[in-house]
Amino acid sequence: LTPAVEAFRARLRALAVKPEAEVPAGLRATLRPYQGNGLAWLQFLDALGAGGVLADDMGLGKTLTTLALLLWRKERDGAAPTLVVAPTSVAGNWVREAARFTPDLAVLLYHGAAREKDAAALARADIVVTTYTLLRRDLPLLGSVRFRYAVLDEAQNIKNAGAQAAQAARELDAERRLALSGTPVENHLGELWAIMDFANPAMLGTAREFAARYEKPITADPASPAAQRLRGLVRPFILRRTK
Repeated sequence: LTPAVEAFRARLRALAVKPEAEVPAGLRATLRPYQGNGLAWLQFLDALGAGGVLADDMGLGKTLTTLALLLWRKERDGAAPTLVVAPTSVAGNWVREAARFTPDLAVLLYHGAAREKDAAALARADIVVTTYTLLRRDLPLLGSVRFRYAVLDEAQNIKNAGAQAAQAARELDAERRLALSGTPVENHLGELWAIMDFANPAMLGTAREFAARYEKPITADPASPAAQRLRGLVRPFILRRTK
C-alpha cells in the first residue's frame, strides 16, 4: 500500500460518516434524503482531509449537494475561493443554481474574451466557475490561486490521464478536490485511475503501478482478488446512487 493509502486508512478508523448532514443555515433549498446523505458523506471526506468522486446519476442534484457543502464550509470557516471547472454548456448552470440556492456565495464566471485575468479578483470570490478549455489555456493564472476546493463537473473530461485537461487539473493548488461524474468508468479501469488521481493524488500509485496491480489482472478475471482489493480501496471515496 502507498503511504497515502495508509494515512487515509488511519484517519478512516478514527472517523465515521455522520447519519445526518450539517445543513448550512443559508441554504435556500430542502435537501431530499439522498442529497442529505450525500452532503453528510462530503462532510465526512472534508473531515478526513480527502477528496472524492460524487458519481450519482444525472438529475439527482450533484450541483446542489456540492453548493451546500461549499456554503457549509463558508459558514463554518469563513470565506475562501473554490474553483469549479465545467463544460462550457453547463458553466452557466452553476451560476444560476448558486444564485437560487446559495445566494450568500459570491460567484464569478471566469469565461469569455473579457474575463478579468486577476488572481486577486479570483481569490475574492467564493466560487470561480470556468471551463476545461480555459483551465488549459489559463493554468498559470488559475494555478497561482490557493483554492479551498477544486471541483471538476462532468469529470469524465479528464478520463484520459495524458490529456492536457487532466494534466492541468492535477496541477491546481487546492485544499480538497472533488470530481462529479455520473460515468467515472466508461471504457476501461484506467479512467478510474485518472479521476481518482485527481481527487486523491498518489492514492492508487502511478498509472503504471495501477495497471500492473489492478487493471491487467481485473481485465483478465473480473472476479480476481485484485478486484476485491480495488473495491475496498476506493469504496470510501466514491458515492454513486442511481435513479
